[in-house]
Formats: sequence, structure tokens, C-alpha cells
Amino acid sequence: MTETKKRWLQRAFISFALFLAACVALFFALPRLLIAPMKTAQADVILHSALDLQSKADGYVVDLYRRGVAGKIICVSSQISWEVYPADFARERLISLGVSAQDVMSLRLPLAPCDAMRLPLIVDFVKSQGWRSVLWIGRPESSRYAGWLGRRFFEKEGIDLTASYTPGDREELTQSWWRTHWKVQRFVGTAMNISLDFLYSECR
Repeated sequence: MTETKKRWLQRAFISFALFLAACVALFFALPRLLIAPMKTAQADVILHSALDLQSKADGYVVDLYRRGVAGKIICVSSQISWEVYPADFARERLISLGVSAQDVMSLRLPLAPCDAMRLPLIVDFVKSQGWRSVLWIGRPESSRYAGWLGRRFFEKEGIDLTASYTPGDREELTQSWWRTHWKVQRFVGTAMNISLDFLYSECR
């Protein structure tokens, strides 16, 4: 093996090792990169989109409502099957937990490749109700991006947006997350979706 080839192989190995180290560092940094600091702000309405079985968001949203953080709640979702919307079930759940039926509603959203294509519908609905401030309770791993993207749409219409999540959801999601398949799937899936969104103008 010639000296030139040895040097080339050494450089290739070092480059690969550095790339691998960067990938590992990025992987373990995902919680810090994706999860924004938790915020709570007085608002006209709570936008509730953390609608999955692993979330404690229903109880948290009810607690915010009882504390007077917001007087109205909108549960939002796209359909998961024919005429089946998690938002409808979430509304019934919140009512069963003590929220007045007249203070909680469900908003059915169309299926779309990305959130940016659904946000205008939410903004239009909020405007139609005369609300000027929104507290968005979603998934922790989407909070930083949701806040950045959501503010682009809401603030353009003069509506203040605070994006946050349920404290218990963050604690559960981040605890030894790299050892659990569904937690890794959530973090990596969110990172991939955000990366794809930035490639298409209609999604950013």
C-alpha cells in the first residue's frame, strides 16, 4: 500500500469517525433542540392538540381552565378513520372531567401533509370567535417548532400565541428516552418531519 493511499484512508477514517460522533451527539441533543421551555400565559382560549393515550394533557387542560387561565377550549385534530376525529372524543372527555359543555368545542381539520397547511383554518376559526390570545397545548417534542411556526400565522392576524405542553408529558417523554422505542420514534420522527417541512415552501 502506497503512502498516498494510507494517508487517504486515514483521512477517510477520521472524517467518518467525526461524522459518526456528530450524529450521536445530535441524537442525544434532540430533547434540548425540540422541546421549548414550558410557558403558561393568560389567554382567551386553550388550543388542545395533545390527543393521544400516552398524554396527560386532558387533566392539565382542565386544571388550566379551572384556574381561569382561559375560559374556552378548542380540541383540534384530523380524522384517524372515516368520520372519526380524536378531537370529538377529547371534548367529551373534558366535559366528563367538569368543563362546561358550552366552553369546549372540537374543530375538525382536514388531512394534510404538514401543520402549516392546517394552521390557517385554526387561525380563521379563532378570529371568527373574536379571540385575541391562544395558549396551545401540544406535544413536548413539537413545542419549539410549533411555537415558531404557529406565531408566523397567528401574529400576522394580531393574535398572541403561547405554545406549551403538559409538564407530566415532558417528564415521561424525556426519562431515559433513548432506551424506549416509542420515545425514540417520537423524537426522531418529529426531527425528520421538521426537516422535510423546510424543504417545501407550502409547509414552512
